[in-house]
Amino acid sequence: MNSFLGYGDFDADTWFIGMEEGGGDSLKDVETRISTWVKRGNCTLEDCAEYHIAIGADHLFTPPVRAAQRTWDWLMRAQLCSEGKPHDSAASKTMQGERWLRHGSKTCGLELLPLPSPSTRVWHYDQYSSDPVLVDRATYSEAMLPIRKAKIKCAIDEHKPRNVVFYSKKYLAHWQDIVGVSFEQQNGLAFAKAGGTSYFCTLHPTAQIKGAGQKIAYWQDIGARLADGV
Repeated sequence: MNSFLGYGDFDADTWFIGMEEGGGDSLKDVETRISTWVKRGNCTLEDCAEYHIAIGADHLFTPPVRAAQRTWDWLMRAQLCSEGKPHDSAASKTMQGERWLRHGSKTCGLELLPLPSPSTRVWHYDQYSSDPVLVDRATYSEAMLPIRKAKIKCAIDEHKPRNVVFYSKKYLAHWQDIVGVSFEQQNGLAFAKAGGTSYFCTLHPTAQIKGAGQKIAYWQDIGARLADGV
């Protein structure tokens, strides 16, 4: 909970930061994830494909990838757009299978909270552990958020990514704590600049956007902003 931050490559130009990853549906799943992480060296950043293959989720990465993971799909499209590459559904599936959040991939994804959970409305860890920090989600969040915010801020200060994308406007207050400045808001996007890094707070990739083609346009705009750093 204190040292694992996410997946990929700190040398990436753009970092994507979410609230927490999915999973943790059962005690067996959590034990497999933690024991695999320990066996692989307690890495601060894991290689996403290698790690998920090791825990038995190889369908996410074994080519040909049949469907992009729902959250990653739009993040990958924004990343590809920022690189001036094709960024449709087929391209995102190819990216997921070949280089998304891999070591040395120039892609990076972090999580504000460390433990996987099926949703923010679900809490199983009081059944899995007697640790008083895990008695409920509120206690866990109160204990972990200051630690995790500080670690993410230190990582940004050390590696100086060109862009940081925080996805989910619901947690804007937490993102502003990490950045240390207030975000300006315009057209469904919040943004700030500090220490040479451009920060963006977007809708969650799974959020619905009304209007034909509007979701594609929204994430294309973010990709263009990542390319320009504004």
